[in-house]
Parts: sequence; structure tokens; C-alpha cells
Amino acid sequence: MQQKKRSPLILMALTILIDFTGFGLIIPLLPFWAQHLGANPIGVGAIVTAYALAQFIFTPVLGGLSDRYGRRPVIIISLLIETLSFGLTALSGSLPMLLLARFVGGLGASNIGSAQAVVADVTPAKERAKGMGLIGAAIGMGFVIGPAMGGILSPLGPAVPFWTAAGIALLNALLVFFFLPETRTQKLPLTAEEAGETHSMNRLNVLWTGWQRAIQLPIVLRLILVNLLFTIAFTAMETIFPLFSQQKFGWGSTQNAYLFTYVGFVVVLMQGGLVGRLVKRWNEQKVMFGGLLLLAVGLIMLAFSNYLALVLISVGLLSIGDGAISPTISTLLSFASPAETQGELLGLAQGVAGLGRIIGPLIAGGVDTYSSAGIPLLIGGLLVLLATLVVFPILSRIQSPHDRKGSTILEAGRSQ
Repeated sequence: MQQKKRSPLILMALTILIDFTGFGLIIPLLPFWAQHLGANPIGVGAIVTAYALAQFIFTPVLGGLSDRYGRRPVIIISLLIETLSFGLTALSGSLPMLLLARFVGGLGASNIGSAQAVVADVTPAKERAKGMGLIGAAIGMGFVIGPAMGGILSPLGPAVPFWTAAGIALLNALLVFFFLPETRTQKLPLTAEEAGETHSMNRLNVLWTGWQRAIQLPIVLRLILVNLLFTIAFTAMETIFPLFSQQKFGWGSTQNAYLFTYVGFVVVLMQGGLVGRLVKRWNEQKVMFGGLLLLAVGLIMLAFSNYLALVLISVGLLSIGDGAISPTISTLLSFASPAETQGELLGLAQGVAGLGRIIGPLIAGGVDTYSSAGIPLLIGGLLVLLATLVVFPILSRIQSPHDRKGSTILEAGRSQ
């Protein structure tokens, strides 16, 4: 029985690993590649933005479709789309072609809300942060493998890393097709009112139903806003750090690939094991809040780092913070969301994070154009501090399903 619960988690971790390996392939090489095509810092941000724009549009859509039609078919189709995107990226010989390829890639990578819904389907509340941490560890591992693969394979030809990623994504789609069981059947049935909404939806409504539901859930809205703010800050750092390190230390793609490998390694350590232990000792709310503080401190310190040792310390702190935030905020969102719409609301949160991946690179590139690369890092730190102010008032109001059940039983006992 335990093995049946583990299998979907492992396959979901593999799916997300492939997604972020492909994304990680580009991060350390993207600024220099775009500059070679004649792009300025804003153009560099635009390439990342194309990927994120597709995620913003389609992640809540795929999450909602997975609530209605099942997690498995949505994930398989998205992986096939991602395979196509890697092939298009390999064939890109111009900036417009690259922008199109990254948009298609963002559509394929919009399965993360569905993947997180699988975790919510198959894990009890007490183990959910650990399950979300496994997904987060896969993301971090993607940031370890992706930049490292990019550094190793790029001397063989600029298209080789992307053809490799296309082959791996196709293999992953086949693995999901043959081995992933459908988990949606474990969710609660729709109420009559919600079932009526589902049948009345048309092709355009599917883009907005997640927002309609979230507006009725203030705690979910605040968590989504926190997700947006910290994503803007972190993606701004990802976009601008290669230029920052080039200005400060004269680094190129190789040194930046090593640095992002370090970031991924720290995130994997956090999400692969430490987050579960920290949540058991404290809880999801305190771990997420502490992560926000560490991320803010790390970004502000990095903005003023003039020595390698200080860069490594700052990047280490912000990586620990990111490793603590990602799984715990997804867990808290699953706690605050109705069980029958978790795919849609988790997808909405990831779609808004996609919006953050649009805004972050554009802010970083625009600010760097008219100032210096350290200023976007400072702005990111201030945005994360704002996120702590947004989330602090609701931390005590978020309860896990287990806690809510216990409170209901206690209240029932008192009323007798």
C-alpha cells in the first residue's frame, strides 16, 4: 500500500525534474546567447518572459482540466508539448524563433499545478510538506543538472543540449504513460452547485474560473500574492546575476554555470529532506516565514557583495530561503483550498508565479539598463520583505485538514 503512494510522487518528481532541467539549461547561457543575437538587457528579459507568459496563461487552465479529466492525461500531453519546444529551441536561428520556442516550452511546463495536485491527492496532511518538498527538490536538482549539462554539452554545439532535453522529455512522457496511475479519483466529489458550474463552463470560462474561486478565499489570495512577490524577486536575481557577476568579477558562462549549480545544490538539500524535518519541529507557517526572511536578507546582501566569499554567503542564504518557501507555500495553499478544486487553485498560484517570471526579468533588465545590476537585487529583497508583511496576519488562520477535523470534533463535543 505504501509503495502505491510513493510511485506517483517519484514520477511527479521526475516530471518536474525534466521541466526544470530544460529551463536550467538556458539560465547561465541565456544572457550571452541573447547578446550574441543583438539583444540588450531588456531583450534578455523578454526571452525569459515568453516562457513565463505561457505559464501564466496555461498553468491554471491545465490545473482545472486535471480536476475534471484527470491528472495523468494532462501531464502526458504537456510533456509532449515540451518535447516539441526543445526541438524548436534547437532549431532556433533568430531571436523571434527563440521567443516562440520558449513560449511553447512554457505551455509544456504548465503541468506543475497538476503535479502538485497529485501530491495533494496521495499524501496525508502531515506528510504533504514532505511531498511538496520532493517536488521542490526535483526543481532544485533541475537547476543542478541543467546548468551543468549546458556547460558540458554546449562545446559540442549550441543545439546539442536542447536535442538532448527533447529526447529526455519524450522518454519521460512515455514513463508517465505506462506507469503513472490516475490519482484524481481520490479527491472529494463535486457539490451539486460546483457540478452545475462545471457543466456550464465554456472554452473561455476555463481561463477565469480559478480567479473566481480564489476571490472567495481571502487566505488563498494572500498566499498567491506572496507567491507572486517572492517569484518576482528570485527570477530577477536569476536573470540579472550573470550580468552582475560579469560587471563585478568579469565572469563568463562557465563561472555562472557553477554558481547556479551551487544554488540548485542548496535548494535540493533543503527541499529533499530538511524541509520535512523543519516542518515537524515547527510547522509550515513558521518555516515559510523564516524562508522569506532569509531570502530577503540574501538578496540585499548580494546587492552589496564585492567579494567572492560574500557572494557565496549571500547566494547560500537566498537559496536556503527559496528552498524553504516553495514547498511550504504550496502545502499551505493545498490546506486553504477545497479538496475538489486543488488542481485549479494550485495551478492558479503557479500561473501567477509565471506572471512573476514575466515581471521579474523585465524589471531586472529595465533597471539594469538605467542603473547597475545590484539595484534589481536590492529591489527584490524589498519585495520579499513586503511579502512577509502580507502573509504575517493570516499565518495563524491557516489550518491543515487534520487540524480542522480535530477542531470540528472538539466543538461538537463541547456542544453536547
